[in-house]
Amino acid sequence: MFRKVSCTVVLIALAAATAAAASYKVESAGPCTLTEVPDAVKQTLTDQGLRVSGDSGPLAEVWMRRVVPLKAGNAAAYGSIGDGVFVGVIRVAARGGDFRGQVLKPGVYAMRYQSMPADGNHMGVSPTPEYFILTPAQTDTNPESVVGFDDLMNLSRKASGTNHPVPLYLVEPKQKGTPGFASEDNHWFLEGKTRASAGSGEIDFPFALVLIGKGEG
Repeated sequence: MFRKVSCTVVLIALAAATAAAASYKVESAGPCTLTEVPDAVKQTLTDQGLRVSGDSGPLAEVWMRRVVPLKAGNAAAYGSIGDGVFVGVIRVAARGGDFRGQVLKPGVYAMRYQSMPADGNHMGVSPTPEYFILTPAQTDTNPESVVGFDDLMNLSRKASGTNHPVPLYLVEPKQKGTPGFASEDNHWFLEGKTRASAGSGEIDFPFALVLIGKGEG
């Protein structure tokens, strides 16, 4: 069930959680050339990804969808994205795990947006309901598809190799999408921005993706 994992923030590098901010750097990762990512997916990604590195080397690389389709309105807000929509690709370079001890192996994953269901099983397990759910990049081959909740959870279980899907928690961007890696409330997040469709045009779409930290509850 999603409730069992929605309060969990994936830890990309367990040992890095207490490191100083100066230990990290964010730089361009260039275009996505990973063989694990299908060509149809690569064509939808930004030309420049973001790489987060620590003292021991790269932690993760993220390529966002070049233009994220919004379901309605002109707001650059996570809730404007439809559930199950493909939003990008992440390469996890360092072995990590989550608060429950679930291992996240180094590898390449697709990311799809999912809001936590607003029901009695899910209320109160995190401050906000927005997540990117990880799926295996090699098998998540259609970036135009919208994956339903149950199917998305099943896909994500294949990424984790366990009975639990893998969520990455989203927080509010602090620098309007200026690339950086910062800490707040014991969560380290990668900030950046892409573009999103809005009505008849496009808008900037900042994001902030938690890569180190744990949820409470």
